[in-house]
Amino acid sequence: MKELSAQTGRHPARAAASWLVVMFTAALGACSDSQGPTPADLNAAYESALSATAAPVARIYVAGSADEAVALERLEAYFATMTPASVVADTGKIYSADGFLYDNIAAVQGVDDITRYFAKAAGEVDALSVEFLQVARSDEDYFIRWRMTIDSPALGEKGELVSYGVTQFRFDNEGRVLLHRDFWDAATGLYEFIPVLGGLVARTRSTLADFSDD
Repeated sequence: MKELSAQTGRHPARAAASWLVVMFTAALGACSDSQGPTPADLNAAYESALSATAAPVARIYVAGSADEAVALERLEAYFATMTPASVVADTGKIYSADGFLYDNIAAVQGVDDITRYFAKAAGEVDALSVEFLQVARSDEDYFIRWRMTIDSPALGEKGELVSYGVTQFRFDNEGRVLLHRDFWDAATGLYEFIPVLGGLVARTRSTLADFSDD
């Protein structure tokens, strides 16, 4: 998948921490409960969305068909050009009006909230690249394995943060996303770039390494 980029005017020293914060908070702005959803709440929302978007609500494409190719190519193009402006302009073309997004941290329902969530996330990084590595399907479900790279001066000498994951997608009859469920370690490597916490992670890894050598 192509490179995604977003330039921001915020102080670069807060970039790494801001990325983690936005993953926890962007989708919760309209929620009156300041504590946010519990893991049980998130799982319940996902299970409900699975039931609500099962076929025939979700379209089962003919494998290798032109319609399937269009839906997948349009999805990849959306992420390939993800900037705050493109998110605002294009999310309604990619996600259905009642689309559901769950990224391990927040559950977002409806295209307007998905738009706000992605626009905030895109605005919190200096450069982001996501590459689609593999696509698998089972009936109405598509599972896309991807590689994401965040590049920011705030990451210091390490330069970039790389994370791998898989996303489950379901599409409606117009090729728009009904369900988007990420399966990934949202914190992979990121904690090491946050002051204090990064030192704790490094020391823990060193201790485990010493133990394994005994």
